[in-house]
Amino acid sequence: MTGDLRAEPLSPFDAATLWGQMARLSTEVVSTRSTASLLLNSGVAATRLGNLPRFHRTMVLSVKRGLRHRGVIIISELSGGSAWEVVSLRLVRDIDDSAVTVLLATASDEMVRRGGKRLVMRYAESSPHEDAIRAAGLRSYVREHLYALPPLNVLPGNGPFRTVVRSDRAAIFRLYCRAVPESIRRHEALTQQEYRAIHDSHETAHEFALDHEAAMAVWVGVGDREARIMAEAVGAETLDACLDLIEAQPARPATLVVPEFQPEVARRAMDRGYGELGVRLVSARRMAILNPLKEVVVAGIPDSMPVPH
Repeated sequence: MTGDLRAEPLSPFDAATLWGQMARLSTEVVSTRSTASLLLNSGVAATRLGNLPRFHRTMVLSVKRGLRHRGVIIISELSGGSAWEVVSLRLVRDIDDSAVTVLLATASDEMVRRGGKRLVMRYAESSPHEDAIRAAGLRSYVREHLYALPPLNVLPGNGPFRTVVRSDRAAIFRLYCRAVPESIRRHEALTQQEYRAIHDSHETAHEFALDHEAAMAVWVGVGDREARIMAEAVGAETLDACLDLIEAQPARPATLVVPEFQPEVARRAMDRGYGELGVRLVSARRMAILNPLKEVVVAGIPDSMPVPH
């Protein structure tokens, strides 16, 4: 909370007032996931329908002045439950540092009450809201470069790639441990359970793998809006096969996401005519979980127990 400013979860009445004020909430601080509809999720969360098993658990919080919404944030639980992601943050004003900080700080507290340990957020590099985001305790740990795909590639089929199946989860995590620097993994995922949240935040609808010597060497994820490549050191020919696969998808994404530790992917994409769209920061806030201590019982020493002299 900043001063007397406070953010609170939406009630059914708040959700109803939000519908008529959407045009005022025109400043988008972040909007990352294609499934994150502010209107739909605000109504679902306020009516508690989001607690049903088939829904991602979602929270919507608002900073209000009277009956007017000054800012709204939506956070969604990621797979495994250990992390939540900021999927939308909107403001009435162009710059409103107090509202951004309060919304993020309150969202973190509400996440902890539901068992979450880490809040994840992606936002544009050099965002005017960066200071307010940092004031809420989020720290960036990696840059993601965004590239626009070139004109349609009509190459048929998946080439040397196979479709990922459920039993590949452990292999994907092992590839992640080999392909991603430890300095980033310690902020993201040290265990396979934690990696489920990272994998979910990539929002991939189709996944493909390329195996080498009985191990997964390359993973390609394609979503509605974004595509990603995760690989160990591979040659230009393999990278071209990955990009061919992405470009040939029937439901073609608009953007290729390349983390800063994959310069070879970025170079290959630009050589093929991909256009630079910008850079965004991935940030996180890790929260402490308070676990109550179990009852402590004093253990007595039986009279029959020998005591050393």
